[in-house]
Amino acid sequence: MVREMYEDERKSSRLQEQLNSMREEKQLLSNQLQEMEGKLHIANMNRERMHELERQLLVAREVLAKYQLEEEVNNSSLSSNSHKNVYVGSFEKHTRGIGSKLMSKMGYEGQGLGKHA
Repeated sequence: MVREMYEDERKSSRLQEQLNSMREEKQLLSNQLQEMEGKLHIANMNRERMHELERQLLVAREVLAKYQLEEEVNNSSLSSNSHKNVYVGSFEKHTRGIGSKLMSKMGYEGQGLGKHA
């Protein structure tokens, strides 16, 4: 009977050691899990920030393209208008200017014709 009690105590002691070992392993795994969750959160925040920066970059590119297009249009219309203004009415040196006289009577002030004038 003493022997059985001794065996039971030994088994109980081994089970207690295994339980303590399992508790330590559980705590270690729990700490590792928390650390990994923290890293995942940081990675998600960085990814969201990256996507936000990409969206801002796209908007900036669109605005830049719009301004460049407007500048090209303005430059081309200015250069074409100044180029055209040299020739506006130059044909009248070979005519009597009846067209200009009629248009001035109707209120035309000489700024060109059409939608691009």
